[in-house]
Amino acid sequence: MNKLAYHLQTLEEALLTTEVRQSTDRLRELLTDYFFEIGSSGRILYQDWDQTTLQIDPIEAVLSEFTMHPLTEGHVLVTYRLVQPKLNRVTRRSSIWVLVDGRWKMRFHQGTVVPSEAT
Repeated sequence: MNKLAYHLQTLEEALLTTEVRQSTDRLRELLTDYFFEIGSSGRILYQDWDQTTLQIDPIEAVLSEFTMHPLTEGHVLVTYRLVQPKLNRVTRRSSIWVLVDGRWKMRFHQGTVVPSEAT
């Protein structure tokens, strides 16, 4: 895994932690002002997020199969598998990361539930 892929995986893993998910300051560091997510429910989430109030519920999960797909200079798509044992759920995740003022920030995220027979 190259240095950038390792860094982006570390940022994705940080976004799974309670410490980051409950800290508006940390979320502001990791998400662009225009961040939005298509949740595993199919709903669009956080499209108009207020950086002073957004806090995301904690999640217990294990990330694997991390792959980086460069798009353009300063834009990267990452994909991975996320297992949430307590929910007995597996999802495929994708995120677009952009380089903003020398820092990588998430611009978009999507989670798709993997049916149990396909895991």
